[in-house]
Amino acid sequence: MTMLETILIVVNVFILGYIIGQSVMAYKIRATLRKLAEDNGMDFDEMERTFLSNSNVNVIKVPNLFTETNRNSILLYNKDTGKFVSQAETFDELAENVYKFNNIKFALVTHDEQMFWFVEGKVKNDLQDLNESTSR
Repeated sequence: MTMLETILIVVNVFILGYIIGQSVMAYKIRATLRKLAEDNGMDFDEMERTFLSNSNVNVIKVPNLFTETNRNSILLYNKDTGKFVSQAETFDELAENVYKFNNIKFALVTHDEQMFWFVEGKVKNDLQDLNESTSR
């Protein structure tokens, strides 16, 4: 066996391994998606139609905000960009300012290691409050 034949065999083994690896990964991803669909009461084709068609899915980017306190003021910043958003003396006033002056309808806010929702100028404590506000 010549050196060229040995190199070709080694290259073919790596290519075959790569193809088999990609096939196994695709199988595992498909099996996981199928299980996810079944857990949500759908078949795989229905899940594909629901989640992959852009006409049925609306994605809303909810700002992730955090606060800092400075004497009597609560300062609000965007966690993703680090930019200043608003400032107020009370948490309720801060929620109103964010809605009134920044046009932010929904936001997740971290304040003193607790998480709150700002929903159209109001402070909500949990997702139950959030669902009641959006169902109107």
